[in-house]
Amino acid sequence: MHQTGGETGEDAVARRRIAVMPAIGLAVASTAVSWTITHAVPVTVRSASELSDVAFGWPLAWYHQDLTRYGYADFPVEVSVVGDRVDPVPTTVDWLPFVGDIALTALVMWPICTVLLHLLAQVANRARPASEQPT
Repeated sequence: MHQTGGETGEDAVARRRIAVMPAIGLAVASTAVSWTITHAVPVTVRSASELSDVAFGWPLAWYHQDLTRYGYADFPVEVSVVGDRVDPVPTTVDWLPFVGDIALTALVMWPICTVLLHLLAQVANRARPASEQPT
């Protein structure tokens, strides 16, 4: 194995792990935030014809439900995602907009998480005894 500058194979693996683990964490957190926003933010339906394809998701609509069975009388009406445990409604998922939502959420979360982790590292460094401080 070719080594440069005294770097071992273990060092290279550790460096990759340091880069990959935060990316995986950011992807998981962005997925959770996108899913939560989709289920928490109601959508305004303006007519009975719109009930056949109510699109949820922000900023990109990716979760579609047919809510015609609920026959609302007054419009506009705000509706939320109907869960699938008790009485499921026809639901489709557009995966490309879902991935786009995750990417946009990650783009917003990345600088926020970076600043928070930097502040956490500073607090942790201050809490360490002087004998353990990096030189």
